[in-house]
Amino acid sequence: MANALVGQYAAALKRHGSLRGAVSKYGLVRLLDIALRAGWEALGMRVLRLVGRRPNRGYGWFEALLSPTYCYYWFRYAGVIAALKELAPVGEARLIEVASGGSGGVAWALGRQDFGICLVDRSADLLSDTRGRGALRVCADACWLPFRDNTFDAAVSLDTVEHLPHTARPIFIEEIKRVVKRGAVITCPLESADGLFQARKPDLRLSAVIAKRNGVQPGWLQEHLQQGHPTRDELLAALPGARVTGSDNCEAWLRFALLQHQLFMWLFAGVFYLFFLRKQDTEPPYRQALLVWQKQTVARDHGTPEVERVAAAESNPIELGPLESPPLSLR
Repeated sequence: MANALVGQYAAALKRHGSLRGAVSKYGLVRLLDIALRAGWEALGMRVLRLVGRRPNRGYGWFEALLSPTYCYYWFRYAGVIAALKELAPVGEARLIEVASGGSGGVAWALGRQDFGICLVDRSADLLSDTRGRGALRVCADACWLPFRDNTFDAAVSLDTVEHLPHTARPIFIEEIKRVVKRGAVITCPLESADGLFQARKPDLRLSAVIAKRNGVQPGWLQEHLQQGHPTRDELLAALPGARVTGSDNCEAWLRFALLQHQLFMWLFAGVFYLFFLRKQDTEPPYRQALLVWQKQTVARDHGTPEVERVAAAESNPIELGPLESPPLSLR
């Protein structure tokens, strides 16, 4: 873990040219805050992993102390795990997480150490992370997955759609649909015409407060606002028949986000959530959506550009052999 942190810090300094460049951009106090946050979360996640605490066990006081800023990360994987049980309730299940990030993703969340789970991301950091180490890891473009049709039973993708240009979103979703037999679970901040989902408002308010404090705008927040939040109609057009449920009350999420972006106050964000925000978090309007889509066999129109794109992706697919470890059961 120490080597991984040193590597992260060295990479960060390299991006800014030197320690002096980083201090010039962030200031010494903010730089110390960033370093402490990274170290605390890395140590906390290591301890939680060692004692067997993962999202399928819930987010409690222990997690609030050791992983204070990853509160909503835990909840999203908990919701995904519950939804996966509907798609693959018994027997063998091959899972793919698309755009999993440089972490163990759903393999870590489920606590499984077998090859029935595949993590896919463009980042090479995916290959070195120790969480969910038994999973197959593939560096690939999420819009061009190197797998044949129906390779996996179900797919997962957390908080990726909102980072893609509008033109890429249908291709991304089509690739997920193509490689699964049963269905997919997708989460993202969402907008809806009826006001049930209002992701843009809290993101704008968070950005405004950070700017007022002369803070550093998070990259993920900038991408949300630049690319535009997905709408419910947009995703249902790509995932016909999907069930959409909401989470993350907008006001509760904003209060949590504002606290964790204050210098050194992030240490108390998890405890603050459990004390003051948890009850409010289940009420609308929602910032976050979870979509569960079940696949039905339909004829494809091979004349569309999207299908031609998928056919090209299948030209050199990765073959997956039999599971080399006990089959994954989601029951």
